[in-house]
Amino acid sequence: MEEIKKQYLSYLNLTLERPSINYLQRLIQHHLIRVPYETFSKFHYFNHYEEFVPTLHQFVHNLINRGWGGTCYTLNINFGRLLKEIGFDIHFVRVKPGHLGLMAVIEGRKLYVDVGYGSPIMKPVELESRRKHVLHGFGEEITFTQKDQALYEIDRKSNGKSFVKKEIIWQPLSERDLAADIEASYHDNEENVVMRRITAVRFHGNTCYFLRNGTLKAMTYRNIREYQMRDIDKWVNTVYDIYHFDKESIQESIDFLEKRNIKIFT
Repeated sequence: MEEIKKQYLSYLNLTLERPSINYLQRLIQHHLIRVPYETFSKFHYFNHYEEFVPTLHQFVHNLINRGWGGTCYTLNINFGRLLKEIGFDIHFVRVKPGHLGLMAVIEGRKLYVDVGYGSPIMKPVELESRRKHVLHGFGEEITFTQKDQALYEIDRKSNGKSFVKKEIIWQPLSERDLAADIEASYHDNEENVVMRRITAVRFHGNTCYFLRNGTLKAMTYRNIREYQMRDIDKWVNTVYDIYHFDKESIQESIDFLEKRNIKIFT
């Protein structure tokens, strides 16, 4: 396990330090920059693994060798595992619908952490310190609003318009408590849209690259450029150049969706 921790931290371009809020913030920032949100590995784990969430060893191996990150359960669970291994007091929290986050407890302060939302939540958020928190980044505004004693809403906006809302159930859970949620995220049916489209998000410098099937958006603090791709070879090369996934897993995702009559290009 010591070697796995060392490899994970090295991939994040960080070294082991004493747990602190400052160190946690740097871990979050480096994780969002270095580790992508993506569904390519989700399809692979569905096809080839008995457990949907890879072990920490599998996650780090595929991160280093295949450029994979994952979706929320894979990303936040394995980041939570790393944080626990290096001394942080970490719990999981359910976020509805279909998501989870982390609760980090440092010096009695409870902090919300989320590296699995494809969103620039670049720092831990002390939800209980005030009723509303607002973060900005890459053309996005993220608002956390208290709704009840242990209930908080996350509202993500672009150009002033809300495009997704979820609710944080602010109660500590274990991985085992989330088993049914994880299984539901892999349901192979039309209602589960995550299993019916390709998505990838990478933060690089001042640009966030957002891929949804054949559409790529390059978002900065000032503008959004959108590219509609129609040629499969160009699309594969673009995905490879921006996200650095191996081409075998890119093709596997194409095949996965084609078998379900989903066309990347519309």
